[in-house]
Amino acid sequence: MGILSKWVESLDYEYEILTSCIRHRSPRSTCEECVKGCNENAISIHNSKPEIDNKKCTECGQCISACPVQAVAGIFPKRTIKQSQLVITDIEHIPTVKELLILYKKGIHSIISETEPLAKPWGKSIEQANSILIQIEEEPFTLIFGILKEEEWLCTRRELFSLWKKESKDIIKTAAPAKWRFNQEDFDLSKYYKDFQFASITLNIEKCTLCKACQKLCVKKCFVIEDEQFSISSQGCSNCHLCADVCPEQALSVEHQISRKNDTYYSVYEKVCSSCQKRFQTMRKHDEQCFICKQRDVFRK
Repeated sequence: MGILSKWVESLDYEYEILTSCIRHRSPRSTCEECVKGCNENAISIHNSKPEIDNKKCTECGQCISACPVQAVAGIFPKRTIKQSQLVITDIEHIPTVKELLILYKKGIHSIISETEPLAKPWGKSIEQANSILIQIEEEPFTLIFGILKEEEWLCTRRELFSLWKKESKDIIKTAAPAKWRFNQEDFDLSKYYKDFQFASITLNIEKCTLCKACQKLCVKKCFVIEDEQFSISSQGCSNCHLCADVCPEQALSVEHQISRKNDTYYSVYEKVCSSCQKRFQTMRKHDEQCFICKQRDVFRK
């Protein structure tokens, strides 16, 4: 490893939760993916927001991968990549399924192990990733067992600076005084699998009042409410469930589901309330009252 690479890795840094975290966006959020993903119990919820105990944190990167909205910043650990193949070593943390799927799109289609059979955690992650790849009509990872020869360990300069940063023009440009940040946006699966979606968003139009809370708070911009149409794009959804958490009418539900991209469209009607005579929007053709007047009549009863 070169002097430059060693210098970059020696820079002081700590993992941190960014304000883009959906628990920062709304106190109603129930997301705990970073907490669940941390095997060191270094992340806990305080005052409804996640906090990292850096004394316990081992910078394994599991929380970065687990966060559905890429709100955990830090240096993601390098993988051993040789000749566009992922090499399994004893010292490396087990990759998440999400990481493997992104590595696949970055050109890593083979995994090398010097021992057979695979360690159980590695085998489980690879099995799950291969299952998803088959569902989206891709060839699964190829497993190779054997000891690599010395010449096979030769790597290019680009590989030396890590596959994850290959899109960067210069590694120095990612360095800041005393801190270097991994680009957590790389963990957005929707960027790599644009023809598929990993979630299904369902809307109950009989409950929806078009309050637009989902549209305002969705980090992935899955909701667009216009004068004549309400459109939902599940392709960008990362299963953070914030829309379902904040919906006052519980009209939204999110389910982990893999399928081809399929946007949903609902008609929006503009009407005049029979009670207050004000204009309002609704998704139900039969509505004659606005939501406020309808609720007022319910309370009166």
